[in-house]
Amino acid sequence: MNKKILVVAGEASGDHHAARLVAAIKEQMPRAEFFGVGGEALAAQGVRILCPAEALAVVGLSEVAGRLPTVFRALRDIRRSLKEERPALAILVDFPDFNFWVARLAKYYRVPVMYYISPQVWAWRTYRVRTIARLVDRMVVIFPFEAEFYREKGVSAVYVGHPFMETLPPPRPRQALLEGWGLDPQRLTLALLPGSRASEIERHLPTMLQAAALIQEAIPQTQFLLPLASTAPRGLVEEMVANLGPGASSTGVSPVDLRLSLKIIEGQSYAALAAAHLAVVASGTATVEAALAATPSIIVYRVSPLTFAVGRLLVRVEHVGMANLLAGERLFPELLQHFFTPESLAREVLALIGDRPRLDTLRLGLARIIERLGGPGASRRAARVALEIMKKA
Repeated sequence: MNKKILVVAGEASGDHHAARLVAAIKEQMPRAEFFGVGGEALAAQGVRILCPAEALAVVGLSEVAGRLPTVFRALRDIRRSLKEERPALAILVDFPDFNFWVARLAKYYRVPVMYYISPQVWAWRTYRVRTIARLVDRMVVIFPFEAEFYREKGVSAVYVGHPFMETLPPPRPRQALLEGWGLDPQRLTLALLPGSRASEIERHLPTMLQAAALIQEAIPQTQFLLPLASTAPRGLVEEMVANLGPGASSTGVSPVDLRLSLKIIEGQSYAALAAAHLAVVASGTATVEAALAATPSIIVYRVSPLTFAVGRLLVRVEHVGMANLLAGERLFPELLQHFFTPESLAREVLALIGDRPRLDTLRLGLARIIERLGGPGASRRAARVALEIMKKA
């Protein structure tokens, strides 16, 4: 059997999920060779990186224009590798706007395609199911409702459970975490998770920081955690924190005081969520982490006006945050686009902190979400599907 496998993962979460899948495949196929697109986690598994994931990490219609030369170079390198190396399987992890093009290339070179972690076609741009049915040999999904959705559309799908259930270890006690980061366990602690891409950080973090100043003005003892994904540009974040922008100084809170109350940490987003009393989280995988950490959260998101206008026409769900979609109700407040302002975010945070009955109800809803995510072992179950596809090819 051909031992070569193409794997393509874009965002930080996809990189980590793909790395665990690669490790699970290696357990059953030790001589397998992997190449493709990914970040530090896939590279650590010995995957030969054709293009680093952070070079492609953009969101939205207008945002992608500036990265088109990089995108085309990455697709060219993948096409050459598919032609010359003829892998036994292409494993595509989320990241649909890029991975659909990879799937077309794989189809052309007759390489079977396994799609691990579905794009949210059940939420918006549902017409893309037709593309998936044409290009993908097997969808391997992590939420139970996704398998039912695909089967109804005539797409072969397997539910394996969420990989978070096997990878998120019980966090250390809150006091130990905060003391280890040089913070005071007795103070109100908020976690800020602006996203893993540079474009997300640019759109979300300035507003989060300005809201943090407003919150600190209302509750001076508040401290803030800012965990960074592996694909996040630390230099950009540090520059934003150093400047803090004009909004921070207009609150009456000294930018110096706010900087002293904010701790940037590498990775450890789940630990930061577990240590926080409340979190502000950009919509995405981190909202599921927040649910698993049982941390009350505010979900925020902002895209370009063009992307938002198109999205309003195509979205088919009531909620944006995955935690809310899993719950079937708006457990976490959502502040999107022009509703996401420093003032509205600070108001939402302060209102939630002061509403004990609401917090108790929210935590009960989070317990229901955890029950719906299945047990551990998602990566090994996904690996078995990959081996099955290669044997049939």
